[in-house]
Amino acid sequence: MRRAIGWAAGPVLAVLFLWLAFRGVTLAELGAALRRADVPLLVFAAATVVVHLLVRSLRWRTLLAETGQRVPFRELLSAVSIGYMASLLPGRVGEVLRPALLARRAAVPLGTALSTVAVERVVLDLMAVMFAGAIGFLAPARLSGIAASADPDQIALYRGIGLAILAGTLVALAAIHLVARRPEPLATRLAAWRISAAGRWRARVIGFVESLLPGIDGFRHPAGALRLLAETAAVWFVIAVGVHAGIVACGVRLAPLSAAVMLPILAFGVAFPTPGGTGTYHAAMRWGLTFFFAADDTDAVAAGLVVHAVTWLPLLAMGALFVALGGLVRPDADPARESA
Repeated sequence: MRRAIGWAAGPVLAVLFLWLAFRGVTLAELGAALRRADVPLLVFAAATVVVHLLVRSLRWRTLLAETGQRVPFRELLSAVSIGYMASLLPGRVGEVLRPALLARRAAVPLGTALSTVAVERVVLDLMAVMFAGAIGFLAPARLSGIAASADPDQIALYRGIGLAILAGTLVALAAIHLVARRPEPLATRLAAWRISAAGRWRARVIGFVESLLPGIDGFRHPAGALRLLAETAAVWFVIAVGVHAGIVACGVRLAPLSAAVMLPILAFGVAFPTPGGTGTYHAAMRWGLTFFFAADDTDAVAAGLVVHAVTWLPLLAMGALFVALGGLVRPDADPARESA
């Protein structure tokens, strides 16, 4: 029953947030806004998705290499692509499928694959979107674009939030580096806490933190940490470029760093467990564009629809391609037995 409720929660949340995203916008106005979209810009935005998959796979290879695992790039790209495609299913299946596929096809220990994926999503990507938001808030108005819909007190508040986020991100990065250099004391303490934990959820949280420790090996040395940070910056720069192009294609005027402000908002939206971020992504897009950039509601909803579509269609195509190429099957498997 608990599992059934968990699987049903995603579609229910998607419907709820879709209603919130589309509320007050007529289909006629929305259709007109969609017809005005700049097709060449949308094609460019879709192309950035493929580049994003390539760079994300490259970063995963770096994380795995620091744990002693040498994996062919094709297998990484295959697992990443299929994992994203499976994210349209309820229950965050794609997040677990990606490391499971790599373990199946490239003989990588499942624990190592899971740990690197957890570090990638919870540490690197979280720090990246927070850093992007901080840069957006701290940037001059002509670069961020938020001054058009904010008074001086709001601007001062955004500056303060940006400084706090930036400082917290840098402190977290320094702490991760120190732990990666000497993980044993923290591992010992976490194990003791987990054994003595009073509640099941507390034990699970401590166990999850323990699972991250093998994946942060790349932060032991400055050179490795800088490489991971550079690859993470490349991942999110490509995402920001695609998001910016898709939004502008729908007629919303943005400043050069406006997408930096939108990244944490959209990331927060897709953090809700809906299939492929459906509904939550659209609601986050509408709120972010109208609140920070005074965009028209109809154009903001159109941007949510269009950017979500031009993001997911290439992901589905890449995932389907690698499934067709045998990405779900062990390289040494008997095709007849696997099909049976």
